[in-house]
Amino acid sequence: MNKSALSLNVREADGPRRVVALTGAMDWHTATQLREEGVRLLADSPHLVLDVSAVTFCDSSGLSVLVQLRRRAVGAGGSVVLTRVPGHLLRLLEISGLGPVFLGDGAGHPPEQDGPHGSR
Repeated sequence: MNKSALSLNVREADGPRRVVALTGAMDWHTATQLREEGVRLLADSPHLVLDVSAVTFCDSSGLSVLVQLRRRAVGAGGSVVLTRVPGHLLRLLEISGLGPVFLGDGAGHPPEQDGPHGSR
């Protein structure tokens, strides 16, 4: 059985904000890794922008970790937003009702015309 793989790479660091590219699957196989690396990144910066353009799969475990990371960030006065969201993940966010939470400014406000979500 092949285990899922996920990599997180910090692409940019702009003051208190980190842009992190995720590549691979966000599922129960990678949930612990995503949570641990996300917590580590939030300790360095309370604002994360996650480029999910190369995320190939996401299940409820992946969504759960995103929600946990967002709660941690908001508790520290920060935010977690997603950018460059592929169609399969966009549908999952819309179905779960999490679209407004992750696709706006991190505070639940809808994305601006040319906002952080990039091409969807």
